[in-house]
Amino acid sequence: MELSLFPLNSVLFPGTTLPLHIFEERYKLMIGRCLESKSPIGVLLIRSGNEVGKVAEPFEMGTTARIVRVQHLEEGRMNLVCLGEQRFRLSHNVSETPYLVGEVELLQSTDAEGAEVKDLGDTVAALFGEYYRLYLAISNQWTRQIAMPEVAGELADFVASRLAVSIWTKQQLLEELSVRRRLEMEMETLSDAIREMTPKVDAARAQRWRTLGVMN
Repeated sequence: MELSLFPLNSVLFPGTTLPLHIFEERYKLMIGRCLESKSPIGVLLIRSGNEVGKVAEPFEMGTTARIVRVQHLEEGRMNLVCLGEQRFRLSHNVSETPYLVGEVELLQSTDAEGAEVKDLGDTVAALFGEYYRLYLAISNQWTRQIAMPEVAGELADFVASRLAVSIWTKQQLLEELSVRRRLEMEMETLSDAIREMTPKVDAARAQRWRTLGVMN
């Protein structure tokens, strides 16, 4: 299928949202056509180049995005909210003017079922809950509970989109079609992050107690 492509300095995962501000003429035209035809766009991480100006060189794997909210502004500018739907692989460029259009292949996740995958999902969910609690605790915040998807593939993408890792690591997680392998990668990343964050949280708490002691 042909897809209008939007190279960005970010990685979009299925099931997650992406806000966009549209101001370049080529993307005003592209979004206008997509809205008229009710067709998705393809979001790709930029491999080289910039978001603004000449067409950037993107990675081959990205995510289709459905436009779910539009705010029309002056001079044809728009604020959008897009919802990631499905992974795809770019086969070849069809056109680069005025914006990038490509022939793409839609992709399905593999290794998404079974007892091992379920156990991995439960472990990753528990680790992410602790990771998120520590992340908030560093800045003296807290939360009672985090709602997470129960389906393994959806959980893997939920966690991947929220990890504080580089966009290159996020792209690796996006390109990994095996849900089992994706969860294994996240389990390793979360375990390492928790080990690093725990002493920082303990130090921050100790400092707050010392400060309260001085105040009293």
